[in-house]
Amino acid sequence: MCKVTSTPSNLTASQEKTSNSQAALAVSHAASSPREWKPLVGEGVGIIKTVLVMAYSHAALCALCVNVAFDLIIYGLPAYIFLLPFSKPLFRRYMGGLINYTTPIVFNLPMILSGTTFHCDSLELLRECKKTNALMLANHGSRIDWMMGMYVGYIADPFRARVGFVCERVIQYMPLIGWYRKIVCEDVFVDRSFKIDKINISSNLNDFHDDNIERMLFLSPEGVVVDFGERDMQYMQACRDFCKEFGVKPFDYTLTPRYKGQTVLVEHVKNGGKITSVTMAFVRDGKLLNCEMWSKERVIPDIYTLCAGLGGSPVHIFINIEELNFKADSDIKTIMMQDYVRKDNLLREWHGLLKAGKEDEMKSRFIQFKSNFWSAQIIQTLHGLQLFMFAWYFGVLSQLFRGITGMFFFIAISHTLGWLMNGTSMESVPFETSIKAVIIKLFHTKHKQDKKRLAAAVAAKKAK
Repeated sequence: MCKVTSTPSNLTASQEKTSNSQAALAVSHAASSPREWKPLVGEGVGIIKTVLVMAYSHAALCALCVNVAFDLIIYGLPAYIFLLPFSKPLFRRYMGGLINYTTPIVFNLPMILSGTTFHCDSLELLRECKKTNALMLANHGSRIDWMMGMYVGYIADPFRARVGFVCERVIQYMPLIGWYRKIVCEDVFVDRSFKIDKINISSNLNDFHDDNIERMLFLSPEGVVVDFGERDMQYMQACRDFCKEFGVKPFDYTLTPRYKGQTVLVEHVKNGGKITSVTMAFVRDGKLLNCEMWSKERVIPDIYTLCAGLGGSPVHIFINIEELNFKADSDIKTIMMQDYVRKDNLLREWHGLLKAGKEDEMKSRFIQFKSNFWSAQIIQTLHGLQLFMFAWYFGVLSQLFRGITGMFFFIAISHTLGWLMNGTSMESVPFETSIKAVIIKLFHTKHKQDKKRLAAAVAAKKAK
């Protein structure tokens, strides 16, 4: 059992000064420079390879959407309408079976067939977490933490576990995957207003306790993933300032954790279970993707990043798990900050190994997960067959093929437009890149207008 204690920073005074200046430069650059586009596939990749990899990526998301839509409409909604009012426990056990059936189609194409590998340094602790309720507190270095969580829960070692997530409220409104997470999985959706979130979290946890349904519940205490815009960099700087006020060296690889929610989420393990700290590193071509927050080399992995592994540069995910010990009345703020000092130092250590060309030494500290390859292929095939047989039986094969074709082009166009608008892919779930790009554009326009009005008001006041 590992207990978190205060961990000294690995930074020298010179290194800290350098990171502070680079972070400040990133904030200034974001405020004064136009947005830079991140490559769709990778640096130096030719146009033909980019087109082929992106076509595969769009096809992978199309398959995901079509299969999830079928499972949701044919298997999920009838149970939601007819079974849920009759018996909540029976409904949740039925949905648990549906989740096991659907999960492989979520990660098969983006992960298994794209070459993604998983490595964990404490499989025994992970197995303990799968035996009962568990609260997994992870850093937020990617947009596909949820997919990683589903993969880990699905591994039959020693058995499969139901996985739930604490995620931002907007996710439940995202087409298909968001609806699936809301209706089938009953995730915890929060609004970052503790007064409201406290009630929602407690209600969700108590419902599952009452029905004796156990889950591995994943969340990222950081709450958000910061991109490279002005407001993103300002938030990163605010987190660094908070670290100084708290008396620790500013974090380079993570944001500061939010801690109030944990005072309620701890109820998840009130009848027994583990609370763990999870640190994830995403590595491609020997480089740490979730490197320093202010670095121009930082890549925020999303579904398209994983799919691009088919082109020869798969993502390798390394997971450190440590047990945490606290209760609702503990000093959770201090415990979380101390744990994030450890997380930041651990990511810095791994980054140092990779920069020194010691990827093999880093890998030697972990055990690679089994891939569930054949199980995933069988279920992917079954999903394809059920779609075909359903369409054939009802005489709508041509409509199905036209619908799949339309879905492919809709995904391709919406993602490309979102990438052009915001300069980066943000596909944690399908269609998020385009939806968030529009939202960010609207907020950015409003922000610029507010700044102009403020400047005009100041100028008018000086003129008087």
